[in-house]
Amino acid sequence: MEFFNPVHIVAGQGTLCALDKSIKKLQLQINKILLITRGGDFQLSAGYKQIRAALNEYEVHEIVFGVSNPDISELFQLLKELESVDFDLVIAVGGGSVLDMGKSIATLHKMELADVAMLRECIGKGSYTEAVIPWFGIPTTSGTGSEVTPWATIWDKESGGKLSLNNPKNFARIAVVDPILTRALPVGLTVSSALDAVCHATEAYWAKRTNEVSQTFALAAIRRIRESLELLLQNPEDLSLREDIGKGSLYAGIAFSNTKTTICHSLSYPLTSQFGIPHGIAAALSLAAFMKLNEVEIKNKQELLTAFNCENVAEVEKWIQRMMQLGGYGHQLQNYGIELKDFPQILHHAFTKGRADNNPVVVTKDAVLTVLKNIY
Repeated sequence: MEFFNPVHIVAGQGTLCALDKSIKKLQLQINKILLITRGGDFQLSAGYKQIRAALNEYEVHEIVFGVSNPDISELFQLLKELESVDFDLVIAVGGGSVLDMGKSIATLHKMELADVAMLRECIGKGSYTEAVIPWFGIPTTSGTGSEVTPWATIWDKESGGKLSLNNPKNFARIAVVDPILTRALPVGLTVSSALDAVCHATEAYWAKRTNEVSQTFALAAIRRIRESLELLLQNPEDLSLREDIGKGSLYAGIAFSNTKTTICHSLSYPLTSQFGIPHGIAAALSLAAFMKLNEVEIKNKQELLTAFNCENVAEVEKWIQRMMQLGGYGHQLQNYGIELKDFPQILHHAFTKGRADNNPVVVTKDAVLTVLKNIY
């Protein structure tokens, strides 16, 4: 068994206040910081004020990136805008899109990239420079786990798919997970991000690349989210419940940082990029169906069901559908304007290398088509 995750984790209520101490723990010569935030009302929040107060002694260049599911052209534009900006540390504060941009900049900032095509080729081949700027991940949602993984999702609208910037040297130096940053999350985003974390954990549990450490974190993630999510929706100001969901997302991130995801995420990519279904919902729509398909190859299946507090896969499906309903989401593809005639297009983009082939059961186009019909 092998497991590797070098991220220094600081999690819990009040941990954001110690951000300046976390920077000093790097024991590097840090003078200039690139701060990336999602903008909007975040600049008015208590969390933002704590972050800026902690950075008082540094020269900070702040940029606002409010784009969800960033396209490769938007990454290229941002890299060009930052060519003349000097910084020793990147601090990314936001949801998965902001964190992915932060780690992308950390890897690509020093590279000479003439155009989007060159950037696409660089990411596709994984041809990065040795120099990676240190970066911190500070999530404001509880779902992506991006603060503890070394890869970033970059969408490519031109090709209709997505790219994965995967640099094993690009783990965050420190991840700060403070529930105060998720306090203002609307119900829908709370649900979709939490279900994304559930998918990360479940897929890490059954992935071909799974291992005992990942499975331990996966089960802990599912238990925390299963026990706390509905309570949080009833008590959205409860920071203890937000801390539980935040740690569940963190544990799921640790789990799949070594295993990657499987067919559920692979199928979710065209559902998000082409039909606009929120990523966590897109992944969760097929989770129970693929759990049923994978049952024969899932070792210690009962442990997984117990973490969900369910007797069987049908009960897991009912719980997922209930969470979607509480979040204001439908649990059928037709709820999102998808028609039967769209299935060939979805199937064409549903088999991402490193995800679909990481599933414990070999997944054919016919099998995915059956799943699509079941969730239609």
